[in-house]
Amino acid sequence: MTERSGPSNWLLISVDQWRGDWLHQPWLQLPHLQGMAREGWDVRRCYTSSPQCIPARASWLTGLTPGQLGVTANAHYTVPPDAPSFVRDLRDQHGVHAVLVGKTHWTPHTKGIDLRDNLPLMRELGFEHVREIAGPRALAEVSCELTDRWKEAGVLEAYRADLLDRYHDGCAHMVRPSVLPDALYPDLWLTGVALEELARMPQDRPWLLWVNFPGPHEPFDVPASWRGYHGEIPAPEPRPQDAQELRRCAPEGSELARKLQRWPDGLPVEALQALRSDYADHLHLLDAQIGKLLKAMAARRDGAHTAVSVCSDHGELLGDWGLLLKGCFLEGAVRSLFLHRPPGGRSWPRRLWQPRGRAHGLTQCLWDAAAAVSRPQQGSFGQRLRCQDPEVLVEFAAETLTLR
Repeated sequence: MTERSGPSNWLLISVDQWRGDWLHQPWLQLPHLQGMAREGWDVRRCYTSSPQCIPARASWLTGLTPGQLGVTANAHYTVPPDAPSFVRDLRDQHGVHAVLVGKTHWTPHTKGIDLRDNLPLMRELGFEHVREIAGPRALAEVSCELTDRWKEAGVLEAYRADLLDRYHDGCAHMVRPSVLPDALYPDLWLTGVALEELARMPQDRPWLLWVNFPGPHEPFDVPASWRGYHGEIPAPEPRPQDAQELRRCAPEGSELARKLQRWPDGLPVEALQALRSDYADHLHLLDAQIGKLLKAMAARRDGAHTAVSVCSDHGELLGDWGLLLKGCFLEGAVRSLFLHRPPGGRSWPRRLWQPRGRAHGLTQCLWDAAAAVSRPQQGSFGQRLRCQDPEVLVEFAAETLTLR
C-alpha cells in the first residue's frame, strides 16, 4: 500500500435495533463482528441519545441532542438542510467523497412518498450519491429502488399482506419467515448494493461509505434459509414475573407505564423464545453480510487505509420484563452497539468494558470516530473517547435520563 497522509477512508456500518449486549453472548455466532471487536475498540457501555429511530438518527448525524433538535420521539420530522452534519464537514473540510446506501429516517416515511426525492436534502447534508430505502414496516408504504424490485418480481402485495397480518392486533411478536425471496430480503439486497458502491469508491481521494442496514428491527421474519444459527438461548432477564416491581416505580403516563399496560402479563413464554431465536438468527445474517463488506474492503488497494465503524441506533427489549420493542429507559432499549477499528487495526489493548465504570454516548462516539478518521494527527479514537463528557443524556418524549 502506498502511504497517504491526511484523512483515512471510512466504512461506516449501522444497524437498526441491535441491543448492545447481544454481541458477545455465548449462544451467538458472530465471527466477523467479534473478530472486529478484538482488533479495534469495543465500547460495551454505549448508550443512545434516544430509544427510538428518528430522534436517535437525527442526533447521530447532527451531533445535537433530540431536545436541541426538537424531536424526542418518532414523528413527522425532517432534518433541516442547514443542520450540523459530520458528513458535510468531512466533505467540505477534508475533501471526502461520501456515499450512503440503506435506511436513514431523516425524513418522514409516510404513505406515498418516494425516497429518491430526498436527494437534494442528502446533498446538502454532505452526500454525493445516495441509494436510500426505508425500514421494514415503512417499505410497505413508500417507494424506493428496493420496492421497484419487489414490483418487478411481483412480491410487493404479498409483503404488504404479510405485514398487515403480523400487526393486525397491534402487537409485533408474530414469528415466521419472510415472504420475500432471499435476494430481495432488505438486508441481503442491500449488501449487494453496498458491494457495488464499495467497488466504485475512488482510489485517489478519501471516501466515506455509510451502509445503513434496516435489520434486525422487527418484524421477526428472518428468511428460512438463515434459521438455526445459534445455540440454546436462555430466558430473558429480568423475567416477565418481575414486572410488578416496574409497575410500582413507572411514572404515570410514561411510555414505560403504557408498555406495561399493553402487555399486563408479559408476552407468552413460547412467543419470547421464538422471537429471541429469530433475533439471534437475524444477527448472524447481518454478521455474514458485514463479513462480505470487510472482505471486499480488504481486497481494495486502499483497504489498509480504511477505518471501520459499526453501530446501532438503539436497542430492543427482547422480552426483558416480558416487554418488547424500545421507546423507554430500560437497559435493553437504550444500550447500543459501537465498534471502531482504525486503519490496519491496533495491537494494544482497546476493549472498553467497565461494568461499574462510565457510560459513553453513541452520538459522541460517532463524532469522535469521524474526527479520528479525518484528523488522525490530533488524536486517536481511543484518546478522544477518554475525553468524552462523563454524563450521557438520553431523551424520549418528555422524559430524560442521565447516565454516568
